[in-house]
Amino acid sequence: MATRSPITCHVLDSSCGRPGRNVPVKLEVLNTSANNTWGGLADGSTDSDGRVSTLLDPSHQLVAGIYRMTFLTSDYWASVGVTSYFHPYVQIIFEIAPGAEKQHYHIPLLLSPYSYTTYRGS
Repeated sequence: MATRSPITCHVLDSSCGRPGRNVPVKLEVLNTSANNTWGGLADGSTDSDGRVSTLLDPSHQLVAGIYRMTFLTSDYWASVGVTSYFHPYVQIIFEIAPGAEKQHYHIPLLLSPYSYTTYRGS
């Protein structure tokens, strides 16, 4: 039995080398049978280590498809006193392929006021 959310994320503020704390995060899945609309799966906020490890219940069964994770970065920048930034939010769209639904997906976001990068973590 799984002991963690099948999808997790982590925000690191690379401009200061610290975790991105209290960043609101939203997880959605693309519903191709409903006019390609996004359906909400989960909402959360990063913890003191910049992580959200409880987005979905550990028993949640992923399905193959297109997913979107949105990080509300403007809220984070305001909380740390940064008033000049380029991305008010970051959306990372990724695919879970057929046959890969039982894998764990970790979405790291390396963030600075004028850039970001991501990759598939472990």
